[in-house]
Amino acid sequence: MVKAINAMNIIERNWRRRIAQLTPQEWAETLYSETGEDAFEVDNPGTVMKLLFLWNYMLFPYLYIMASRRAGQRARNRRAKLFYLDPYAGNGLVKVRVGSESIIIPGSSVLALLAPIMLHETRTPGYPYYWDIMVLNDINDKYRTQLITRYKFILNRLSTLGHLYRIYSELPLTALEDRVVAFTDFECEQQMTWSEFRRFFEIVKGKDGWIHGLIFLDPPSPKEMPLRFLGELLSIPSDVIALLHTGIFADNVNMRRYTPDTLASILNCDIREAESLLQDTHTMEELENLYVQKFRELLQVTTMRDIISGSPTRNFIKPIRLSTGKRHYHLVVATRTTGGKKYKEWQNWLEMFAKKVEKLSDLDRLVIDILSGKQAKLNSK
Repeated sequence: MVKAINAMNIIERNWRRRIAQLTPQEWAETLYSETGEDAFEVDNPGTVMKLLFLWNYMLFPYLYIMASRRAGQRARNRRAKLFYLDPYAGNGLVKVRVGSESIIIPGSSVLALLAPIMLHETRTPGYPYYWDIMVLNDINDKYRTQLITRYKFILNRLSTLGHLYRIYSELPLTALEDRVVAFTDFECEQQMTWSEFRRFFEIVKGKDGWIHGLIFLDPPSPKEMPLRFLGELLSIPSDVIALLHTGIFADNVNMRRYTPDTLASILNCDIREAESLLQDTHTMEELENLYVQKFRELLQVTTMRDIISGSPTRNFIKPIRLSTGKRHYHLVVATRTTGGKKYKEWQNWLEMFAKKVEKLSDLDRLVIDILSGKQAKLNSK
């Protein structure tokens, strides 16, 4: 079994790997200087663990395994697609503040573009690792414009390597055979948004086709990711990585900041349960655990469509409690279990990763140590 210390060593080592001669850190610094010095600011470095984890998960097991399965489906002359969906994509860069200092790192949307490129450069299989479809959504017009500019910069720099995507400012209705990245502006508090995502990916799959994806959920607040509507999207075969703002949720319930209707929508529960929660007194831990459990139940009961063999539900769900200087979060990973030595190794790594981060009272120092290495600089302000 992988030792706990090695679990963090893997994350640190992968953060230093190069894509077209630049590390993720160097890509962020280049984008910041070349495409406008603007980034989403966070002052809790521990929350950045979600990005470090996402990066590692895309490299292995997700793209490593699913690209092979896509190739197998295509060998059977089936229309087979891999997708990446980020409903809260931001502008592609994150500024991590520590006191009067800061570090610029790639956001989830930029990491998702760089990960398959790195695998393509470092491995020589008979199949590609690229996403067929990427959907990057953000309601903020400025963020979306900045992200498009940054994608174009990356793709232009890598144009000689054949990594080009066709860019759309909405969900396309045609040209789905090509690599596509769609930048959308849906409001995630609305049911229509999640129905539209589901409808689109069903079109991408087509009749008798095959589709699988990675969904990364990092909402600004619990209110902006209502579990009541999320189940529609979860019916599409996919792995899920989500950051639940459990500390914010518990605070808002205890302070009675939610209406019963809003709370019922967030938790996917009936109005009586929501009213009871708002009337009674609960500990922070009780409310945090309740939020995680409601999300877990939704993942477990939602059947993925057109699963040919194995479990039609996500039967491997791992919540990981993250502690930062201000509050708690839960990073939740959900997938179907698969056989094989490599998958078992990954499961062992995940267990050790969870033990490592959950026993820390504050992740800020650990994250800074990983990010700042020899290749990143803390910039005094």
